[in-house]
Amino acid sequence: MVDGIPKYVSVRDHLRGSIKRMKEGAQLPTESELCARYKVSRITVRHAIEDLIREGLIVRSQGKGTFKLKSPASSREVINGRIRGFWRQQHDLGRTVKTRVLGNRIVKKADIASKLGLEAEADLIELERLRYVNGDLQQYVCTYLPNAQFPEILEHDFSDGSLYDFIEGRYDVRLARNEVVVRIENVDSRIAGYFHVDKGRPVLAMDSTVFDGFGSVVAFGVALQPPAYSEIEFVINGVPDSR
Repeated sequence: MVDGIPKYVSVRDHLRGSIKRMKEGAQLPTESELCARYKVSRITVRHAIEDLIREGLIVRSQGKGTFKLKSPASSREVINGRIRGFWRQQHDLGRTVKTRVLGNRIVKKADIASKLGLEAEADLIELERLRYVNGDLQQYVCTYLPNAQFPEILEHDFSDGSLYDFIEGRYDVRLARNEVVVRIENVDSRIAGYFHVDKGRPVLAMDSTVFDGFGSVVAFGVALQPPAYSEIEFVINGVPDSR
């Protein structure tokens, strides 16, 4: 470990930066070359590589090597074992992510307060955003958080950057678990206007409940995807055999 950071994390993060500068389809150095470059063991390199494969940055071809993945024509959201958030996920793939903040305000909503484990009259932060990737609108998202716990969110400009990064950095909160429910929702006239579809059009919706390392709910959010970007990839990893 270096300054409390596991070796594979340092290798992964440095390698991610190098991959972003590579051309699509370019081949990565071999495991042996990476071991020599970073002065780490093969298992450390493999752990870093596996993380980057799960992130969708690279792909391994049996007998040929590891290559930078070509970006698909339409970006998809990837649900895997890591809590990264939409902004961080797309940014790590080398895409330009812009956010239009529609609202950042205090509200009282008993049903949402219940999901956050709060009293019905608790003050909630309602952060409402449109997320654009490479210029295309790919997500409407409304996130709710306890105002008593995260008051500085109201003063922060979220037109660029990650909400999750802000929470982890400013409040030293470790986001440990994200429970996602995928469903279909018929859009109202306002959302229909953003998506340029008819009112009542069914779209993909995701309800996300994020927990910290102590099992407390940190945030609840609802994300709606325009019809052209209604594809989600789920990456399910098996638990390593401890025998």
